[in-house]
Amino acid sequence: MKKMISPFKTIGNAGLALIAICLTPKFGFSQIVKDTSFLKEVVVTSSKSPQSLGNVTQKIEVLSSTEIESTISANRNICDVMQNQPGVSVSALSRNDANWGTYGGIGPKYSTFMLQGLPIDAFIDPMTLDLSAISRIEVQRGPASVLYSNYLSQDFAGNQSPLAGTVNMILKDKFDKPLTRFITSFGSYNTLNGQFYHQDIAKSIHYYTGINYEMSDYTDYGTKDSWLNMQKNPEYRKTKIFGGATWFSDDEKQKFTLFANKTLHVGDAGRIYRGFDNNYGIINAGYTLNLNKNICLEAHTGYRSYDRTWQESHFNVIDSLSSDNGVVQHIIPVDVLLTLKHGKANVLTTGVDYQGADYYTYSDPLVGYDTYGNKSTAMQTGVYTQEELHFGKLIARGGVRINYTKNNIELINGGAPGQKSKDWNKVLYSGGLRYNATKNISIFANIGSSFVTPGLKSVGGTIQLDDTLHSGQLPSPNLKPEAGLGIDGGIDLALPYNLQLSLRGFNTTVTDAIIDNVVRQTPSQSQSVNAGKTTSAGGEAELKQKIYESLSWFANFTYMKTKISNEYDADQDGGTVPFSPEMVANAGISYTTPFGLKITPSLNYNDGFYDSSSKTGRKKFIPGMLLNAYVSQTIVKNNKSKVICFGQFYNITDNRYEMPWQFINTGFSVMGGLKVEF
Repeated sequence: MKKMISPFKTIGNAGLALIAICLTPKFGFSQIVKDTSFLKEVVVTSSKSPQSLGNVTQKIEVLSSTEIESTISANRNICDVMQNQPGVSVSALSRNDANWGTYGGIGPKYSTFMLQGLPIDAFIDPMTLDLSAISRIEVQRGPASVLYSNYLSQDFAGNQSPLAGTVNMILKDKFDKPLTRFITSFGSYNTLNGQFYHQDIAKSIHYYTGINYEMSDYTDYGTKDSWLNMQKNPEYRKTKIFGGATWFSDDEKQKFTLFANKTLHVGDAGRIYRGFDNNYGIINAGYTLNLNKNICLEAHTGYRSYDRTWQESHFNVIDSLSSDNGVVQHIIPVDVLLTLKHGKANVLTTGVDYQGADYYTYSDPLVGYDTYGNKSTAMQTGVYTQEELHFGKLIARGGVRINYTKNNIELINGGAPGQKSKDWNKVLYSGGLRYNATKNISIFANIGSSFVTPGLKSVGGTIQLDDTLHSGQLPSPNLKPEAGLGIDGGIDLALPYNLQLSLRGFNTTVTDAIIDNVVRQTPSQSQSVNAGKTTSAGGEAELKQKIYESLSWFANFTYMKTKISNEYDADQDGGTVPFSPEMVANAGISYTTPFGLKITPSLNYNDGFYDSSSKTGRKKFIPGMLLNAYVSQTIVKNNKSKVICFGQFYNITDNRYEMPWQFINTGFSVMGGLKVEF
């Protein structure tokens, strides 16, 4: 019998070997380059204004463009970039499906995604945006500031809240010189990818544009005898077109930004009549006016468009079409704020934000016309104020938000709603402390509340309640809104040899938590339910070291214990949050040789999670270890141009683990290509 090797022993041995290598004289610590990233002025997600990370009460990781470039995104999802962050469990089902993973053990919808501070959809938009437009990603763990609102989505798991954190993608806005880049690559499943990117400066305008096109035969991502019943390769074509521009006034007291992104995703789910055609759009616009050195006015708005269509079919020897279906959603976010710096380093921020959304689903069961299923409009507006005060080594943050949300429902599950309109008023708060005891020791703690109303898809579903033949979302018309409270605290330590250690504990509680349970595997059906009181408590430890410019490494471990308490439902009482593992561990290294060879392997371990809060109907899935590696070789590098060949190796151990809804990890894959810059 083959002896099983503990994944933690493997990670531990690798870590010890790595430390031993780093401490050898060969690497000469006299050459260590001090990592100054914590000293830089960056726009962090806690305040919307430029501050150094040492002045922010929350725990924030800044992922640079270099780190982003070395990430293996096998499912073409920006969530893959967060795979190696503490407390994150990514569960992107395929290249054609969303991420259903968890953040801080509390589920997929409790960490919002933002683009330049404006909310976007956490399920769809990470599949649509191109990383070439992103300068950095700021990942904030723990309860977010009241400056940031929920996202008013009615699709997938519904409204999204920053209770467990936020992910803010910062767009490029200022360039030192023009740059043109071409990338072409080919890999597993006959996947062909081509990218073009150009940036330039025209007087006071800095602009960029790009396109990313990929076509692939792909491969069967269903388990054996899955409801997917694939009869062919699930081929797809995906096109991303984007562009942005920033205008700076001569004195740089004013700035206007504009960004647009269009994504077209066409393909099928492995059968002739299981096609899909998705059309997504994002627009961001912003204006910043520095009235003086202490007062800044900002106004931001945007547009998010989601248009998804798909086919349902009768599976047989010959596939036959049964219906054409679709969902359409549009959301307009607006945010206007004023920032006042006073005293030595204090910051007062006050503002108002708004979101308007419309949403509807439709189906044509081959009768020649569309029939509406769910149809609604929604709006929310908030007024917020936050004060950050500095008392020597102590930083104190406190804020309050008054939020108003209203849903107007025209149709629910094809019929008239029991209640056509519903609104909610809620006062939310957040606060935090950071004590910089010395330049090497910093202690922090944060608290924040949340309130989330149920989305229309969760309430009305996409299929009838008694439907046992079709895949989709079952309705749950009696869903109640949920309220949450998040608390975290920790310590950041700067140790000798530029070693950084971070410890953080967290506790998140949601009352009447709305979670998605897997009801049936065949056909694939889920349903949203109120799961009573849901708690996620745990801790994380993170080590990282930048030895010198060409060598760095990291390792982290997170323990998360989730529990559902429901005295009215014995089957859920004592259950766990779906998609939330107990233990997640990551380790990685990045090394660049003097002759331009770069090697960046990373290891992720996930001890498994359940697909439902039901103790009798749930199933456990164990991803285990996932080993990836990015390898590149610089062929040409001078002042005018650069040529790099690269390889992206995903799931090197070919770990084909099962996932919910009878999906499966497709195993080892590779992409190799050439990048030319001039």
